[in-house]
Amino acid sequence: MKKSSFLAFGVVSVILGAAPVSAHHSAAPFNFAGAVELEGTVKELHIENPHAAIILEVTDEDRGTRNITFEGMSASIFYRSGYYNGAVEAGDSLRITAAPRHDGEDGGFIISFINKDGEVFGFGL
Repeated sequence: MKKSSFLAFGVVSVILGAAPVSAHHSAAPFNFAGAVELEGTVKELHIENPHAAIILEVTDEDRGTRNITFEGMSASIFYRSGYYNGAVEAGDSLRITAAPRHDGEDGGFIISFINKDGEVFGFGL
């Protein structure tokens, strides 16, 4: 009886312990060795957990105008890196350096950005 109870407890512990891990995704889709720099207009800004996001309207000759979503670190890391409320707002011009997606689709992971006032916010990636 004790052996089966111990086994059941172990199985339940593994299942419950794995649930939070499966809910978090990795940075594997992004190419941190091939950073790119884009400039555009901020459409939306979400500094929140678990990840910040910036949606940037970008125009280039090849693909025209489109909205690109960039994922970032958590809100707490943004603020510890010097970001403050109002540093970036919708409608602002923004230059962003990001690790692009491996699959070639638009988007990336934010490495740093420069706001309209020339302030640099970097995340040590």
